[in-house]
Amino acid sequence: MKLPKTYKPSDYEADIYALWEKSRTFEPKNRDSDDYYSIVVPPPNANGDLHLGHGLTLALEDIAVRYNRLKGKAALLLPGADHAGFETQVVYEKELAKTGKSRFDFSREELYQQIWDFVAKNRENYEAQFRSLGAGVDWSRYVFTLDKKIVDQAYTTFKKMWEEGLIYRGERLVNFCSHHGTAFADIEVEYKETKGKLYYIKYPLTSGGGELTVATTRPETMLGDTAVAVHPDDKKHVKYVGKTVRLPLTNRDIPVIADDMVDIEFGTGAVKITPAHDPNDFEVAERHDLPRISVIDYEGKINHEAPEVYQGLDVEEARKQVLKNLAEQGFLAKTEAHKHSVGHCYKCGTVIQPLLREQWFIDMKPLAEKAIEALKANKIKFYPSGKKDQLIRYLEGLKDWNISRQIAWGIPIPAFVSAENSEDWIFDERVDRESIEVDGKTYHRDPDVFDTWFSSGSWPYATLDYPEGEGYKQFYPLSLMETGTDILYPWVSRMIMFGLYSTGEVPFKAVYLHGLIQDEHGAKMSKSKGNVINPMDQVNEYGSDAFRMGIIATEAAGSNRPFDSSKLVGARNFANKLWNIARYAEDVLGDDFILGKAVPKTAADHWILTKLQHLTGAVSADLDEYRFAEAYEKLYHFVWDYFADWYIEASKFSLNAQVLARVLEASLIILHPFAPFVTETIWQTLKWEHGTILAVRSWPKVAGTDTKQAQQFEAIQSLVNEIRFLSNELGLSKPRLHAEVSELIHSNSELIRRLARLDDITETPATSGIRLINSSAPAWLAVEKSVIEDYKKRLGERRTEQQKAIATLEKRLANKAYVDKAPKTVVDETKQQLEEARGQLDKMTESEKRLSA
Repeated sequence: MKLPKTYKPSDYEADIYALWEKSRTFEPKNRDSDDYYSIVVPPPNANGDLHLGHGLTLALEDIAVRYNRLKGKAALLLPGADHAGFETQVVYEKELAKTGKSRFDFSREELYQQIWDFVAKNRENYEAQFRSLGAGVDWSRYVFTLDKKIVDQAYTTFKKMWEEGLIYRGERLVNFCSHHGTAFADIEVEYKETKGKLYYIKYPLTSGGGELTVATTRPETMLGDTAVAVHPDDKKHVKYVGKTVRLPLTNRDIPVIADDMVDIEFGTGAVKITPAHDPNDFEVAERHDLPRISVIDYEGKINHEAPEVYQGLDVEEARKQVLKNLAEQGFLAKTEAHKHSVGHCYKCGTVIQPLLREQWFIDMKPLAEKAIEALKANKIKFYPSGKKDQLIRYLEGLKDWNISRQIAWGIPIPAFVSAENSEDWIFDERVDRESIEVDGKTYHRDPDVFDTWFSSGSWPYATLDYPEGEGYKQFYPLSLMETGTDILYPWVSRMIMFGLYSTGEVPFKAVYLHGLIQDEHGAKMSKSKGNVINPMDQVNEYGSDAFRMGIIATEAAGSNRPFDSSKLVGARNFANKLWNIARYAEDVLGDDFILGKAVPKTAADHWILTKLQHLTGAVSADLDEYRFAEAYEKLYHFVWDYFADWYIEASKFSLNAQVLARVLEASLIILHPFAPFVTETIWQTLKWEHGTILAVRSWPKVAGTDTKQAQQFEAIQSLVNEIRFLSNELGLSKPRLHAEVSELIHSNSELIRRLARLDDITETPATSGIRLINSSAPAWLAVEKSVIEDYKKRLGERRTEQQKAIATLEKRLANKAYVDKAPKTVVDETKQQLEEARGQLDKMTESEKRLSA
């Protein structure tokens, strides 16, 4: 096939991916190495389109796997999708709302089946997007988080923890969303800085007169107070410890206790204790054996434990009524404006209520200790490295994990309770039944499902058929876990703990955490803001390769960054440049070309092969350490600047077909992980590679060359660049060059003449002109004296203007108020402008040297 003039990605990408699938390219096989390399894709939610973060994830993971495949390793990229329990149910409930229905219109079983059908329809869309992004995944190993082997592993882990006493059921405080009717783990709560109020309420002493004033942000919860606490070192209040106060509005007496939890500096130094609605207060109640009175129900309304006047009110209504009654009865001392952090549901924005509920919990301390031990022993390498210590600190403060969710969509918890004894729970996997008979007793199934993070904690090994599967034996621990920084705590931490607990090994050897992709103004992307970008739109506009290269062009582990479409434009231009290089090679090599040994003959041959040798080593070093952007930049520079702009231009004067072909092949192989479609498309047109697949070729090995010859070509480049610069500055067209006799110019005069676009080169001393400072022998560009004088004048004027600009920028940066108060981006831009201005002044100085030489 002859390459057409223009590369249109959409004409080739689907066919190329089909070629890879037909040839089973992505099935891991050892070729030039006995090593194994593995990444399991963090499973995207199976409820909608992929977003930019998924696009970045797949690009980074696919680059790493394709690179290691080219290095000869059995390289696996294993795909999957996440049932995403709560999130998927929320998405489906929005679909139901469009039809005027809600989850309450269906039984749990009906709702579950409807969501299953909804997710199944989305799978085809999800897989098509993976293919469009060029993700080289082994589709034969596709895993869904509701597949039997994932469910079985979740049940195995649950049972093991149950038997070892790590799983327990108890009534504890949980984070509850009253809108969605389910509990959340601590890590899932979204905290927002909120402008609220601090209410000071007087609690009269039961006897002896006087009162204690407490400060609270949630006055409605006072209806469930069971104590007032002061710090044991608080000299002002310690005298009240052991006494009782009358709880306003309730006609109950509650004790005054001393506890170290109290912050003497907050409010008055005395705080109300509401064990059923505050995590800190719950712990205080545990220490002091206080009763726990729940006054808010699971619908966010005041229940029967509160005085009748408040029953049935929602929390906000109850707050207003409580404050009104406190003021009327003289108990409200004062109110102050107060900023504080308030937990919200990350899906609907409802304020999270800490509520008492019987749930399944995991004792996380033993799991966290093992993980901390492994991290401190450096068994997992982190990119960026600082995330390791950050994770250790998180694990050191980890609390018990509530794994129960009150939704229909998910993995049912395999636990049944006796119909006669609420304390009698048994483990049983017959979760398709509401009730079972065991030893003559009836047991009812727990209606809850697992927190999604519980089942996905086993993802690295369950996907590989732990414990007996060949995949597990070959590919575990994973070589790399690549994911976003935002799920370091909820997912990466749990995979480490579960991997160590179940397999005895860490689940992966390295973790690469990419940052958040923001909009062009640096704001977080969200549907509500209308700034979300669909990666498929970018692929359709620029091509898959351009999207991949553009999105990783500025990637740095752990760093948030704005989406920059100009990088995609640049990457598309780069793909077109590669296409044009291939078209040139196709034309000059001809249909009868047979690939042989590349023997360098010219200085340009030695130079390009030397550069290629350096490139293969440098890109390998970068990719081995997951420096994706740095590797791409080196490739871009080599292909565009060295190969296209210099070597191909030199080859037009003296063609070495074998060197040209070898450099083209090597460039395609090295660039393939970044731009798989365009490189494979070109490869399929190379007649001498007929029938082969680029994706499974071997990483190039380039032999050494003559260093002196390579350096000679660099001297030619330096000379040509100077002539081109002066010709542009002075507006010269095909000037003449006068030079004293030198080996460099004498042996390469025709090449220099063509590359520098000269009219002629004469080997005689010059009497006038501009002296070239980059020539190894005395050489002058023939220029009329009047042209030189005019150039001197213009140069002087530009130099003066540049000096003024530098002085202005220096003065601005010397202003401490500007540096301290201006946005950091503005200050950085000023520094960049100063650096560029100084660079321009240096170039002018160089130009003046030429004129005075």
